[in-house]
Amino acid sequence: MTFSVWLATAPLLMLLSLGPGPNNFTSMHNGIQVGATKAVIAVVGRNLAFSILMLISALGLGAIIVSSSFWFSVIKWFGVAYLFYVGIKTWRSAAMVLEEHESEVGTKAKRGHLARMRQEFLVAIGNPKAVLLFTAIFPQLLDLSQPVPMQFFWMGLTFCCTEFIAAYVYAMSGKQIRRLIRSPKGMKNLNRGMGSVFVLASAFLATATRS
Repeated sequence: MTFSVWLATAPLLMLLSLGPGPNNFTSMHNGIQVGATKAVIAVVGRNLAFSILMLISALGLGAIIVSSSFWFSVIKWFGVAYLFYVGIKTWRSAAMVLEEHESEVGTKAKRGHLARMRQEFLVAIGNPKAVLLFTAIFPQLLDLSQPVPMQFFWMGLTFCCTEFIAAYVYAMSGKQIRRLIRSPKGMKNLNRGMGSVFVLASAFLATATRS
């Protein structure tokens, strides 16, 4: 991929990454709970899922998934179920006073990197729109006069980098919200609000189609 082509596609990939969606809401939630740095580390799980989906698309299997109502539905309803589960779990989370439990939260956070990565992975792998992105949009950005595999690789690498940036933006917004919450009642309302966002995201994902 030439630098000029990359320079033209990178801003578009950044915009795609910044769009509101289940994974970015997950980063916001993690930013609220454990801070921006740990939320961004969790994006490793998201990018692992996206790398798998990009490889599937590059091998041509993505087109099969997109064109097959069965496999598209399997991925979609897995994602719907998981987002709904996360929403209900978040809604039911016990409220806590942040000042009194800061050290406890920090200890749990150190043990929770893999758990947050796994959450990001499951949210990403269950989103059929990601398959559509890599199968329908990425090929349109390719310069067919140049080797396709390397172009796909560099676009995929760039997209993974923009995902880290987008996650940081959403996590920082979550961190700012966290600073405003200093009571059990406020934390309870925040948990319910974020839980509702995940449930709403699952409802939107349920309406996803192949078109």
